[in-house]
Amino acid sequence: MKTLVTHINPHLDDIVAIWLFKRYHPGFHDAKIEFISASREAAKDETADKIFLGTGGGQFDEHKEGLDTCSGTLVYEFLKKKNYIPKDEILRGALDELTHWNQLIDTGKAPDLQFDEFSVQAFIRAKDGLPENSLKSVELGREILDRILIVLKRRQQSLRDWEKRVEFQTRFGKSFAVISETVDREFCREQGGELFLMYSPKHKGVQFFTPSFDIDLKPIYDKAKKLDPEASWFLHQSHHMVICGSSSAPDSKPTKLSFEELIDIAKSV
Repeated sequence: MKTLVTHINPHLDDIVAIWLFKRYHPGFHDAKIEFISASREAAKDETADKIFLGTGGGQFDEHKEGLDTCSGTLVYEFLKKKNYIPKDEILRGALDELTHWNQLIDTGKAPDLQFDEFSVQAFIRAKDGLPENSLKSVELGREILDRILIVLKRRQQSLRDWEKRVEFQTRFGKSFAVISETVDREFCREQGGELFLMYSPKHKGVQFFTPSFDIDLKPIYDKAKKLDPEASWFLHQSHHMVICGSSSAPDSKPTKLSFEELIDIAKSV
């Protein structure tokens, strides 16, 4: 039986190390997890089947003088060196970002990412000294990290899709159109612009979006409705979004308008 060992009341970093080991090391997918009192010497009992993470003074314990890293990063670099991390650019980019975020938190290099009542690292740590609750913390943390990885992979894909964006001018100002399954409003807000058109070929979903509180997209809604009245056009009550079809509304009727025709609507109103 393979075993991963960390200290009682594991930190986010220790959970990241466990998550990486169980997810990507082919021999540790089903490894059991043990918890010990924090130690700098326990790793003397380490074997190929029993690995210490974030404690014990071994290979994956960052608590060494002059070591400006963390357990999660040590494990990630080890797994890459062993070629256990798939050579997929989207995945690698997402894992790079996740492990960097974790290292900033663990080394205190990003004060704005430290503990507060709403941080990941705060609510996954039981702090009661009970091994069963330490295990619950690990399992919750692993589920959260799975979700974070999905989000970061979507972002990596969005960055690639964004390279093929169409930029144009409208009455609203600087405008962009992009074909993507992953680009969303939050991503668009980061790009700087007044109007965004997102087109999803998979769901034939369309979304016009403005982050500006001074722009009303009703003229776009009216024009789209006129050109394709049978489609399920929806004007959000904020008037900041015009939507037709999405993964949240699979029964909606998609538009017949092409990506180019949708751009023309934005240009013509």
